Amino acid sequence: MYISSVSIENFRAFKEKTVFHFNPGVTVLIGENDCGKSTVIDAIRYVLGTTDQSWQRVDLSDYYQENTDNEIHITVTFANLTAKEKAAFLECLTYTRDEETLIINWSAKYMTNVKPHRTFVSINCGRNADVAAPAAEARELLRVTYLKPLRDAQAQMKSGRGSRLAQILSSIPELNLGEREYKEGIDITSLSLAGIFDLSNQLLAGHKVIKDVNQGISDILNAELMLNNDAVKTQITVSGDGNTDEKKIYSLLEKLDLNIQKDSVSNYGNVGLGTSNLMSMACEMLLNQDDNELSTFMLIEEPEAHIHAQRQLKLIQSMQKKGENQQVILTTHSPLLASVVELNNLLLIQNRKAFSMREGETMLDSSDYKFLERYLDATKANLFFAKGVIIVEGPGEALLLPTLAKLLNRNLTDYGISIVDVKSTGLRRYARIFQRKEGDKINIPVSCITDRDVMPECAPAICIDEKYEDRDNWPKKNRKWKVESEIKDKEKYIQEIEKKANGQNVKTFIPEQWTLEYELAANGLGEEMLQTIATMLAEKIQDKEKNEEKKAELLEKYRKEYNEYQNKEAKASYVYSFFSHKLVSKAEFAQQFSFDLENIFKGKQVEEIVTVLPNYLVKAIEYVTTKIEGI
Repeated sequence: MYISSVSIENFRAFKEKTVFHFNPGVTVLIGENDCGKSTVIDAIRYVLGTTDQSWQRVDLSDYYQENTDNEIHITVTFANLTAKEKAAFLECLTYTRDEETLIINWSAKYMTNVKPHRTFVSINCGRNADVAAPAAEARELLRVTYLKPLRDAQAQMKSGRGSRLAQILSSIPELNLGEREYKEGIDITSLSLAGIFDLSNQLLAGHKVIKDVNQGISDILNAELMLNNDAVKTQITVSGDGNTDEKKIYSLLEKLDLNIQKDSVSNYGNVGLGTSNLMSMACEMLLNQDDNELSTFMLIEEPEAHIHAQRQLKLIQSMQKKGENQQVILTTHSPLLASVVELNNLLLIQNRKAFSMREGETMLDSSDYKFLERYLDATKANLFFAKGVIIVEGPGEALLLPTLAKLLNRNLTDYGISIVDVKSTGLRRYARIFQRKEGDKINIPVSCITDRDVMPECAPAICIDEKYEDRDNWPKKNRKWKVESEIKDKEKYIQEIEKKANGQNVKTFIPEQWTLEYELAANGLGEEMLQTIATMLAEKIQDKEKNEEKKAELLEKYRKEYNEYQNKEAKASYVYSFFSHKLVSKAEFAQQFSFDLENIFKGKQVEEIVTVLPNYLVKAIEYVTTKIEGI
């Protein structure tokens, strides 16, 4: 069986009833800080209990806004029960036409009519909460293994009273197999743990030195401290000798530490926090392998803590390979982990609402899921943790937009905005991650920036080939470009581009005519762009003095050619020709031009800067941040 859903009401940040749906196997809770991921984990812990038997106390802070007038209600639903599990919970099952489910209802009510005031917890089963709670023995089967965030994994694996390592080892059924009592001729290694306990106690108590000390104490006591008729005989015994076998075994286990062997090839010095963390997880995973017929549940918060990227990948891949009876629910802030988990297994929590990414709940189709599982890498998965997203189709926009936004006093980092570069394909697919088939919408603004890809009439001759000055020389077949006069219904053309990604809180922004670099030049930055281009081409000369001479020479040449064109379309096409003829890399240019723009507009007001920036870029930045007043 697996936890198929959890509903929460009046618990911490969740006032209204909110339902979270989970898949068998691995489910990863994602979202920005304080969105409620840990609340979901704690809700499951409160209802089911944990394997370490820790006490789950309900505090005033667990009530929504600490308002104790309203009860907390949490419901955990289990589906796909095996025959053995159905037998264990037979009297508690809810029967539907399709299957039998186990519904556990947990509620907490703050009682003010008793002193001291305190919370009373009640548990029952059934869709209508009209079935008694499972027996204590059955509830043990539902306990979850919980690994808290930034845990002290090293301490958990150390010896001592209440050691987590001892708890885990004590649950292994084969632990006390072997000979119970040592007799002559028996191999010591064949003794059970209880037998080892008794034998060690006998050896300790019977040791010659211990016996001599005991006799010395008796002699002094009787000769010097007791009366003549008060003779006594002392005995040094080992504590716990009269305990049950279970207690004897546990006391031995509490003496154990889990360490890395000092002669391990890869071990250099003391074991760090990351390795300790993984060792702790390995112990917990061992605990969940005892019975393949019964399901186990593991809750892990921020498993990436102290673990480097490659180990994170190995960890999540291992989790996803677990058997069908092992369910893992984890939270993460790691784009790397979010990128390698199947999109179907991601659960986004945003504004106290749950948005499952599984197929059927988003606007993505099956081919989109396959595409995204191939191409959704760590650099793109940060979109799941953002307050806003800008999706672009090339390095030019990805590199320039942060600078443009900063010039507009809309620093994207300050606003929690992620830029996702999907290259030349996939914009529509990434956009639909944020679009729901039904129900609440994801309240994350998404700007999609794409090209219009329509040249001005003069561009083919300037940017492709001079022979295209004559339209008769234009290719008759397989032409991959088009010009403005070929677009009969411009409004419809724009709408066709927009509808590929538009919808809900996703909006597409398109240039007035062609592409990014052309639009920058057409809006009044043509000469500044030529200066950057001249600098980049001149830098190919190693000699610094000649470099400066070449830069001045090139800039004079480019400005002269630029000014020979009579209209802004031709001028902008001339600037773009450096990219279309592969003289300059778009990515390298964008990187350098970003630095140059900061110098160009240093000390300038936003109102002035806006006048020379392409409007579609300004609007895209505004949409995910805040409106720029006065434009």
